[in-house]
Amino acid sequence: MTAPTKARKLRPGAEVVDLSSIRELRRREIAERRIRSVLEGNRAALSRLFATGLIFTQKGSRAARDLLRAHQSLLRTADLFARLVESRNGTLQNRGEEVLARLDPLLARTSQLTARTGEFLAGRGRE
Repeated sequence: MTAPTKARKLRPGAEVVDLSSIRELRRREIAERRIRSVLEGNRAALSRLFATGLIFTQKGSRAARDLLRAHQSLLRTADLFARLVESRNGTLQNRGEEVLARLDPLLARTSQLTARTGEFLAGRGRE
């Protein structure tokens, strides 16, 4: 039938560890890596526009302007993440969560602009 249940003994040294802060830190580190990667591609596209002289054309200057706007947005985001690591300000922490929520579309848009610039540089976008 039923075996008698033994009372469980609690271990005196057992600790409960809250992993939410570690997960949050890991999410931010991954986001920072993704931002750095996209920024590098963005810088390379801007450098190619300048090196080829296409930045001085109407389409080239428009592409560069769009890339620079996206670049600035990513730099602001990277700066916010750096401040988050240094600060424990609650308002700043909430702002960080908002930025993390909007990060994927921002990275996708910047990657799209970089790809479009690559096509322009390859000669497919010139008219």
